[in-house]
Amino acid sequence: MQDTRYILLVLLSSLLMLTGCSRRELLDDYPVSGVDIKLDWNGVTDKLPEGVRVIFYPKSAEGRKIDTYLSVRGGKVKVPPGRYSVVAYNYDTETVQIRGEEAYETIEAFTGYCNGLGIAGTEKMVWGPDPLYVVQINDLHIANSEEELLLDWKPKLVVKTYSFKIKVEGLEYVSSIVGSVEGMAGCYCLGRCCGMMNDAPIYFEAQGCSGEVTGSFTAFGLPEGAMSRASLAIKFTLAFVKVDNTVQKIEVDITDVIVNSESGEGGGNDEPSKDIELPLDDDEVKVDKPENSSGGDGGIGGDVGDWGEEEEVPLPVI
Repeated sequence: MQDTRYILLVLLSSLLMLTGCSRRELLDDYPVSGVDIKLDWNGVTDKLPEGVRVIFYPKSAEGRKIDTYLSVRGGKVKVPPGRYSVVAYNYDTETVQIRGEEAYETIEAFTGYCNGLGIAGTEKMVWGPDPLYVVQINDLHIANSEEELLLDWKPKLVVKTYSFKIKVEGLEYVSSIVGSVEGMAGCYCLGRCCGMMNDAPIYFEAQGCSGEVTGSFTAFGLPEGAMSRASLAIKFTLAFVKVDNTVQKIEVDITDVIVNSESGEGGGNDEPSKDIELPLDDDEVKVDKPENSSGGDGGIGGDVGDWGEEEEVPLPVI
């Protein structure tokens, strides 16, 4: 009986080995070509990301999607011959997330809501994106060849930074400043290389010191088609949370400033994105003294979620 069991085990093991060999031979016979990717960061950034994710999307229904991770300088990939659309991006972002990665037409970068700040109203805002570098190729042909295909790619920064400086009187009455901007692109379509509108305002921090408020915000530029859209409106808001927990805000229409900065970049899409200074007017904003100046503890705690009846201070923009 034991001999019979032993013989059955030997036969079963042999069968499994033969099956494994046959499967391995089939995989080895599947045609693949070598692709050597080189990433050029010169003139793009001095702070290199950790690495990149590269996705080859087949253009034919019979093709296979290849999804891989490479070092910041690139690397080698085995890809079946065929025609592909390709995207590559750095995967080490803190606020930027990726969705819709199942298809080249739907893969999109976005940021989540500002949960956990402890300031009422900010949970309806989204984070500004941190640096995202993208390579996009609409049509790449990979031949069935024993020679490696060498690809030299230069990633592009698709996030723009906008900085500002405003003169403000009455900062001694302010415990914190909450900023937001509406009308900018809060999402980015990697396959189409364009920013997309997000209904939520983009949150940013601002600092007050020596009679000035300074800060910056980030976005994926203007939404697709915004340059030709007559209804485009970009609103810049600063909410001053006073020491008595009341809120005074200013709202500025910065549409012309942003559009002029975008149209004045020139040089085509291959130029690296640069920080943009918003030329706000020198007219001073005044924060009114709180009626109950002894109230509050001077810390963060003002309710910026209820801004409807607060006083608006118009800030002219050049």
